[in-house]
Amino acid sequence: MPQFKRIAVVGAGLIGGSVLLAAARRQLAGSLAGWSRSPEARALLKSYAVAEIFDNPVEAVRGADIVIIATPVDKMAETFRAIGPGLSPGALVTDAGSVKAAILLAAQGLPPGVHFVGAHPMAGSEKAGSAHANAELFVNRPCFVTPTGQETPAAVQQTVALWQALGCRTIECSAQRHDEIVAAISHVPHASASALMLAVGSLPGFDPTTAGAGLKDATRIAAGEENLWVGILLANAPHVIAGLRAAEEQTAHLRKALEAGDAEKVRQLLADARVLRQSLDRPA
Repeated sequence: MPQFKRIAVVGAGLIGGSVLLAAARRQLAGSLAGWSRSPEARALLKSYAVAEIFDNPVEAVRGADIVIIATPVDKMAETFRAIGPGLSPGALVTDAGSVKAAILLAAQGLPPGVHFVGAHPMAGSEKAGSAHANAELFVNRPCFVTPTGQETPAAVQQTVALWQALGCRTIECSAQRHDEIVAAISHVPHASASALMLAVGSLPGFDPTTAGAGLKDATRIAAGEENLWVGILLANAPHVIAGLRAAEEQTAHLRKALEAGDAEKVRQLLADARVLRQSLDRPA
């Protein structure tokens, strides 16, 4: 028996489209609905034949007991306002945004009687759009759930159950703590990879045809869609700025050690980086 009556996804790109495919494969709801701003994306979603795809967000959320907002971060506030007239009393609204404090403020635009619990599945890719949607995208991926303490316990439990049913392992924390964490593990790395790519690309020896796996691995995420990332970085700017300052300081330490010909200092910096990097490969 389906866990939910009707799930609606607003903003069905990579994440939203994957939610629809995953929910359909796992038979999580009696029915599924979706909306995307792009007519091309809506046509593609219709071709998947797993959900009713609507031409406007109000109709997409009508009658849904669960609504997942997967629009870009800088479109969340207008999305919350737009879907308000179609939301059922008592409906649960969650999201998949990469920042939480800013979205929590934006959710104040939802109508009374609607429950909101923030969430963020760490399941993105440098490949954007519903064409890359994948029913297995969330399997064994962490998903932050960020209750404020003002929600009903049932709303939080339902949000956790939803993301776990999609395949995620959930982590509960505050919106503020989430934003600190994702700055360190996602936002600063993306900004730094972009800066690194620009720096390398400005060097006289840069030749893309000879680039190997090292450069490609170090800068892979810089290939992410910039319009999406502008909103994310600006919404979490204080934490990202602090991280970039730390990156600048560490870069300066290495540069100064090289300028001084200090092999021991260079060795220590590289060793410290190696140990930290190896910690990423340990089981969670």
